[in-house]
Amino acid sequence: MKATTCHEAFAEGQVFSLKHPREIGAYKLAEKLWQWRESEHEVRRIAAALKYPSARYDLMHCTFEDKHVWLRQILLWQSYELSASIVPSFKALTGDGMSQAQINQHLPHVERRCQEVLQELERARLTIKGNIKDEYARMRHGESVVGDALAHARELLEEIIDLGPAEIQRYIYRPVEAVI
Repeated sequence: MKATTCHEAFAEGQVFSLKHPREIGAYKLAEKLWQWRESEHEVRRIAAALKYPSARYDLMHCTFEDKHVWLRQILLWQSYELSASIVPSFKALTGDGMSQAQINQHLPHVERRCQEVLQELERARLTIKGNIKDEYARMRHGESVVGDALAHARELLEEIIDLGPAEIQRYIYRPVEAVI
């Protein structure tokens, strides 16, 4: 990804989604839900590592030394995924049994909410762009603009999933043990 802002990342995702249309979408929404929850967990692990030196070994998506890179990149990545995966997967739920009429009914809301979350991701990016140490200080006190933005992105994803029929929701929200 060449993007340096969340809006550029979103635009790159739109280009990708046009080149790679989906026929079904529930599997991708389930995958992104897991990944986005895991991203929130990583923010909490980083916060713990800032407070407790031994917790740095619990990090799973970055090292303690490159946590600043991961915190900046995750905002761009989720911006990209909004347009490359989330909206196209919602549109492709026809392949999973959702009617085109339902998708058309909810699509304006989904697209508006994606723009709202995109704005929040960009605000978080701008907040940590200059001095990541301020974000670290917030994290040590149980707060995080990155964590808040990621939580709102995940909440949007859950909101989108909840627009689908019950069968799709059961598939996406099924316990991991059911898959193994």
